[in-house]
Amino acid sequence: MRLRPRRSRYLLSCLLVWLFAAHLPRAHAQQTVVGGSGADYQPSILRAADGSLLLAFERLDASLSGDLWITRSTDDGANWTTPALVVTSGANERHPALLQLGDGSFVLFYLKGTGATSSYRIHRATSADGVTFTEQGALQLGWASGGEVNPHVIRHPDGTLTMSYQRLGSGSYLAQSTDGGASWDQLRTSIAATSQLPRIAYRASDGRYLATYQVGSTSLGLYARTTTDPRDWSAAAVPLAVVGDNHDSLPVLMPDDAFVVFHIQANGSQYDIYSSRSADGIAFEPRLVQQESAAANDVQPHPLVGMSASEVQLYWGREAPAGSGDYDIVRLAAATVADRVFGHGFEAAAGLAHNAIN
Repeated sequence: MRLRPRRSRYLLSCLLVWLFAAHLPRAHAQQTVVGGSGADYQPSILRAADGSLLLAFERLDASLSGDLWITRSTDDGANWTTPALVVTSGANERHPALLQLGDGSFVLFYLKGTGATSSYRIHRATSADGVTFTEQGALQLGWASGGEVNPHVIRHPDGTLTMSYQRLGSGSYLAQSTDGGASWDQLRTSIAATSQLPRIAYRASDGRYLATYQVGSTSLGLYARTTTDPRDWSAAAVPLAVVGDNHDSLPVLMPDDAFVVFHIQANGSQYDIYSSRSADGIAFEPRLVQQESAAANDVQPHPLVGMSASEVQLYWGREAPAGSGDYDIVRLAAATVADRVFGHGFEAAAGLAHNAIN
């Protein structure tokens, strides 16, 4: 039976209102995880085997020299313990990458050095409980001199660790470990020359790696590169965000096997957070807004992926007001990463609208 024209127009109007309302980002309350004066920066978040959340971050002094701290939540991020200092010395310790290994122990990777570029190396600290960490020294990655910084480390289902890192004045590299990070291959595998801040994700279903990195000096562009052979990154780079000034990319794998890349872009004098989704690491959907604010700098987004294919917990460093030098670690408990209309429901909604008028 065909609907009368007036009824059809009414149903169509309702469907269109729902359709475009669904496309709008949902508002979620932002929560401060680590506050107070000073610069708390660069979160690394994981969910431990016991269900608790552990967040490592760097705390910087006035000269931007850092120490590493950890805070824990046992109620899925609603409340957090007072941060505990876990790695400190007269050197500069920054850019933590926190993992839990298959035996339940924890390992923390980070850059460490003082003064000259050549002093910087990537270091490792270990912990049985995620509370007390013991430094184990610098990683040997096959370089005769120092200059390795900004480690990003992921754990594969078989226990292999893959690390992307930057070599100052050179480019982005990859190394792998089969013993929990105690030793690494010495192959010095290049991901991209003359690039910075590489981060990596891995999809076990087809053995696909996705690396993202930034290129430039003042206004930076972000690029992606994918491969199924971690020793061969010769595929053409894909422009990810190359208009304007873009930083801090980080790819993750979602439960539906899609990749999502987070990054920041300058809007005027401050930075805001965005994400882009891709099924193959080559073609990316239009980016989604994660955080925009004219009053604050929002930087270094680090997601915690859970069971949802469309939402993550999102952690980042926020400087408010912008230019104050006062950074806090903040979070969104549910950040939408899959567009609920275009490519993820648009076809069904369009079909309903078609049926309503036919």
